[in-house]
Parts: sequence; structure tokens; C-alpha cells
Amino acid sequence: MGSGPSLLHREDIHVVIAGGGYAGIQLAKSLKNKARFTLIDPKEMLYHNVGAVRSCTEPGFAKRILMPYAPAFGQNFKQGSVTAINAAEKTVLLSSGEMVKYSHLVLATGSTGTFPGKLPDEMITVAEVTQKSEAVLKLVQEAKKIVIIGGGAVGTEVAGEIATDYKDKEVTLIHPRDKLVNGESSDAFQERLKEVLQGLGVKLVLGERVTNLDELPTDRVETATVMTDKGTEISADLVIPCTGLKVNSTAYKDSLASSVEDNGSLKVNNLFEVQGTERIYAIGDCTNIPETKMAYRAGMHAELLAKNILAQETGGTVKEYKPDPFIMVVSVGRKAGMGQKGSSLLPEFVVRMVKSRDMGTGRYWKEMGQKPPR
Repeated sequence: MGSGPSLLHREDIHVVIAGGGYAGIQLAKSLKNKARFTLIDPKEMLYHNVGAVRSCTEPGFAKRILMPYAPAFGQNFKQGSVTAINAAEKTVLLSSGEMVKYSHLVLATGSTGTFPGKLPDEMITVAEVTQKSEAVLKLVQEAKKIVIIGGGAVGTEVAGEIATDYKDKEVTLIHPRDKLVNGESSDAFQERLKEVLQGLGVKLVLGERVTNLDELPTDRVETATVMTDKGTEISADLVIPCTGLKVNSTAYKDSLASSVEDNGSLKVNNLFEVQGTERIYAIGDCTNIPETKMAYRAGMHAELLAKNILAQETGGTVKEYKPDPFIMVVSVGRKAGMGQKGSSLLPEFVVRMVKSRDMGTGRYWKEMGQKPPR
């Protein structure tokens, strides 16, 4: 934030940030030394899920995607879960029973989904996540025929990682749509992405939905048959579900029910203000902003909101958020990647440099003000 306005002298200002994902940590970083804030998250660390797919294939990589909050934010971090909001009293209730008062509340609760793309709710420590990651890695190493269900960004990247690092595996990717990753991507993007995956030996089964997921081995290596609604049968000894994400609305779905969309996202305006509330904001994946949800966009939300809060309280001018053109960056193993911005494809070497090489781990350790483990 440079030498801009500061609210540290204002005892009446306390920004509470619910959620320590990409939006939450960027907001906390932007407010650090500028205003009193508390970052609240049930986990003890940022789970860098952008890089989590590589922990499925590379021994030791799990420790590079787990970035502790305490060294970054000290006493401004509180481990806990927000379960209710009292907008009239300007307080949030934690699962521990503790009440935290705020002047500004920012909901950055993100989304939920299947591992490795997202963490199960009960996994809150570095040790627990490391153990889970290593267990998945061991299954991948033992399996011979791996079927990945879901061809969004996570499923596509998992397929690319396994096919790159373990060329002896038979990898099949099943997706209910004809387009991988994102339906807004161009035909040229799709053609090149499929070409790269198939060049690695990945078998693509598109436009078909798995019908027997509940019966398949997802936590062990065991021979099974994956069945689709088109009658396709695929032999597997390990199934990795990478199905769609859901908005994480637990913190606010009851307290702010009138401001919640049917899918759980919060209705916000271009200043990130939650509809029908005062001094309550939402950023990142839990908003209803019509754009592709991405880590870098969550960071953009946070940076602008921090500037607006400071400006609002010091007589400055606030600025509205304007969504960027469509953008998508997909890693396909450590040596390949595809990207699109607007209608144009990004140079593949650029994608390899900014993402595929280290899955952004170096950047986010730096964002957290720490050095990555060796």
C-alpha cells in the first residue's frame, strides 16, 4: 500500500476478514500496517490449492503448498470458524463461542470441493494435510489404471501431472461436457489442450457422465469398472474425483439469507458491498460477480477493497471494480501449459514460466513473507 492513508490511529476501525484463501490473505497483506484487522480461518495455514495437483505426483511437494498464517500475520490471525453474523451489533460468532466485533466485515470464504483441489473441513493442520497428500501420492504410485472424474481445471491438471511424471500409468479423464476446463474457452484453446493431453497418453472421454461414482475406489487401489450414462465401461484400479466446486456459505447462509443467491454466493455491487447490508463486503469465490473464479482475480478484489476502505474512512475516492476479460491458465504437467486471455491464446512458454514450473509456490511464499521449505 506504499505511503498511502493509514487508519492505525483509529480505535473504532477493526476489519474482520472471514476466510484465509487467496482473497483473504491479500486483503490482510494490503491492510497490514494500515488498519487494525483480524484474519479468521479454521486452518492454521493457507492451502495453496493452485499447486496442490503436483503434490499428487511429486514426493515432498506437499510442504511447498502449506503456508502458515501466524508468521505472516502474527496476532492479527485468529484460528476459528465464523458460524453466524449479527449485522445489527456488528459482531461475528465463532464456533468456539467467542464473539468478535467489527467495524467492517469482509467475507472471503471461498469454495469447497474434493481433494486435492480443496481441503476437507476437518483438515486444519499442516500435519493432517501433509499426511493426506502423501497418502494420495502413494495411491497414484501404486495404481496402474487411473480414472479422473471431472475435466475442470483441477481434473485436467491432475491428469497432466500424472501422465507427465508416471508414463507407465494408464490415465483416463472423463468429463460430462465436450469442453475441458471452461466452456468459455475458444475452439483453438480446446484443440491445443486436448492435443497436449493426448500426446501425453491421456485418454479423453468427453460428453459422458459417470453413473456409479459412489461404488468406486477413491481411497484405495482396487480393480473396478467405471460406468457412464452412454454405456462406456472403463477398467480402473484408482479413481480420483475432481468434480465441481460449491460456494462455501456456512458463515453467512442463515445470517444473511436475503443476500444469498441460490448457489450460495453473495449478491454484491461493484464496490463489493453485500446487498442489503452496511459495512459488510464479499470478495473472491463467494461473490456473484459474473467472471471466472481464479486466485489472481480474488487478489484483485482484495487489493481494490483495501484501498476503498482506506479511502472511505479518510475522505478519499472509492473506485468500482470492473471485471477483466476472460482469462484461463492451465498447467499440463511441469513442462506444458495452455492459456487464453480474451479471445487470444497466451504463448505456451509464458504459461510454463508463470505456472507450470513451480505451480506458483514461489510467488505465494513471497506473498506470505516467508521462505519456501527446501
